[in-house]
Amino acid sequence: MTSSTRSFPTDLSILPHILSWVRKQVEDTPLDFSDKMRIELALEEAVVNMIQHGTAKKFTLICRHKPNREIEFELSDQGDSFNPLTHPERQNKDLPIEEIEVGGVGLPLMKKCMDALFYRREGEKNILTMVKNI
Repeated sequence: MTSSTRSFPTDLSILPHILSWVRKQVEDTPLDFSDKMRIELALEEAVVNMIQHGTAKKFTLICRHKPNREIEFELSDQGDSFNPLTHPERQNKDLPIEEIEVGGVGLPLMKKCMDALFYRREGEKNILTMVKNI
């Protein structure tokens, strides 16, 4: 297993740098291009939500690659306790795209892009783990 860790400030202006780091983590995996893009999209959604709605000043991203098994990304911060997996999904999935309101689509998107999502609170830390099977 390989592992890589980076800490980032909760600042949307550095989102391109965060996503570049994510791309670097998945580039040597045997995942196809569309799965790599799904991982990037799910991580972008999680990070943007953490930055826009969280209270922490920084967060940590850990990537663990278990060859031929899975790649997982763990996002953690020391903000207020918030479990995104219990947040209600506000969108009717049958609505035409023109009628969808802003908000409420992030969690379904992350669930669709990844194979598993887990949340836990450890002390003062929110920890969201996102897993993609290989």
